[in-house]
Amino acid sequence: MRNLFTSLFIILLLAGCSSSTKLLQKGQYDAAIDKSIKKLLKNADNIKEINILSRSYELANTQDRNVIEELKMSGQPDIWEDAFRRYSNLRNRQDRVSRLPREILNKINYKYVDYNREIAEAKNKAANYYYASGVELLKNNDRMSARKAYKQFSFIRKYFRNYKDVDQKMQQALDLGTNHVIFKIQNEARVALPKDFEEEILKISLSSLNRKWLEFDSKYDDNMFYDYSIFLNLKHIEVSPQSLEKEKYTDTKRVSDGWEYVLDANGNVMKDSLGNDIKKGKFKDIKAYVTVNKMNKRSIVTGSLDYYDNRSRQLIKTIPIRSEFVFDYKYGVFAGEKDALTSKSMAIIRNKPMPFPSDLQMIFDTNDQIKKIAFENVKRDVKIFMN
Repeated sequence: MRNLFTSLFIILLLAGCSSSTKLLQKGQYDAAIDKSIKKLLKNADNIKEINILSRSYELANTQDRNVIEELKMSGQPDIWEDAFRRYSNLRNRQDRVSRLPREILNKINYKYVDYNREIAEAKNKAANYYYASGVELLKNNDRMSARKAYKQFSFIRKYFRNYKDVDQKMQQALDLGTNHVIFKIQNEARVALPKDFEEEILKISLSSLNRKWLEFDSKYDDNMFYDYSIFLNLKHIEVSPQSLEKEKYTDTKRVSDGWEYVLDANGNVMKDSLGNDIKKGKFKDIKAYVTVNKMNKRSIVTGSLDYYDNRSRQLIKTIPIRSEFVFDYKYGVFAGEKDALTSKSMAIIRNKPMPFPSDLQMIFDTNDQIKKIAFENVKRDVKIFMN
């Protein structure tokens, strides 16, 4: 990778070091002009650069004028942006050269030309063309034409900040060219859903996927035509019976229990090298008898995420979905020595007894996962809704 960057740097460096002569020979007239101007500003007596500047300036101007003439002779209505660009080239090039001393300008036969009228004319005609083109496209009253119209209107912004009613036309094109997608829920499971279950799922943040030409909605608007529908079909809802199991085990821990003398084989207290009695620590095992209550209950919701093209009334994609919520809770009691409890057992003992959640609550608690599954799938398939 380092070698690649080094090679690119060398290529760019060499390109930047091309002489004005080579740039002229390659037909890169404006680059040659800039190179000559730079050198002449340092040394106004450089005859070679004066000659190169003179030749490059003449050829570049002739080239632009010839193209403008050809464009005008074509009679086509879409020529004015290119004409505007060519007239701008002539003016900008003239402005760059005009920085040079008068004696150099005289040597290259520099004559000031006012291009402002031609530039203004080209700008106006280009804007008129794009406006008329956009208006005609809007008359087709279809999505793709509206998107093309928006592009035509946006070109006008290059020339004028405020032009006729182009802002309103762009908004009209944007509205007509945008695909609208509605997200709905259908309960086909024949199981009553918890209160606010549907409302909670409809909080799915599909609006974060909005972009130019595409908008998602989870609240139906009777005045809106939706190009696509996304149906979250809930087909099977199941809640398992609640389960309560007891587990018993013993935690054992060895702890200090004072000290005792070290005896020799004859039962006498042993001495160290200084004549002191030798002692050693005493230990004992303590126990805690733990009873754990294991509560378990689970809910499962299955179904599908279905994409419909409302224009053709066709199902275009189905994605199976499955969401599961598990209630898994432990609490316990113990008998014996509290100090024998492990940290794991202590955490369980600290938990308070609690009732099992209702079946409706178990179903409700699946919605976070359902929203995540739906969002990730729509995000992955967002291009489907751009057509």
